[in-house]
Amino acid sequence: MARIFVVRHGQTHGNLAGLFCGHSETALTPVGIAQAQALGRKLASVPFDAAYASDLSRAGDTAAHILAAHPAPPPLRIDPRLREMHYGEWEALPASELRERHPELMKDFLSARAHSLPGGETIATIRGRMASAVRDAAEAHPDGQILVVTHGQAIMALLAELLSLPLEASWSFAVENTSVSRLQIGRSGKTMVLSFNEMSHTEGLEGHTTVEDWE
Repeated sequence: MARIFVVRHGQTHGNLAGLFCGHSETALTPVGIAQAQALGRKLASVPFDAAYASDLSRAGDTAAHILAAHPAPPPLRIDPRLREMHYGEWEALPASELRERHPELMKDFLSARAHSLPGGETIATIRGRMASAVRDAAEAHPDGQILVVTHGQAIMALLAELLSLPLEASWSFAVENTSVSRLQIGRSGKTMVLSFNEMSHTEGLEGHTTVEDWE
């Protein structure tokens, strides 16, 4: 059975500004870098057989910091399917502004009653591509331990799809920066969630806070 360590990227400037970053680039903050380095130390003893990351820099940079602490890191593979949800016309805009301008649509989206934003990706699409990417990684390493670094909304979509939750339950999770959720995927595709949103590596980390964000 494959063991998947699903990690959200470290804190970004977009997180601090409360932006719907989606496919838009935003860099890690110094705190985000420290979070990733702390997680790297925590996971240094895990014998990873493979490592995958979204093609957005915040995920790739987080993965690089994690693997830098590893004594024998596998090469990092970039998979665009692991990208964050695309928010269409809401890309890179502040949630506070959108909440004022479109209160009902914001409410419907956050409750998953609205399955997409204007010009954006649907919940079904992100669920499908995330599950496909992770299942392909598990199939390629059926008995391996695999690092996957991706994004908050993407992780929620992944878990909802793997657990066969309805679309309206897709955002029923809270995923913090550099949190680790461990999955087990058997050769038949059966999935078990072994742990969720592990954050012990950030205890005592200067500047670490939980921030409201939309990426």
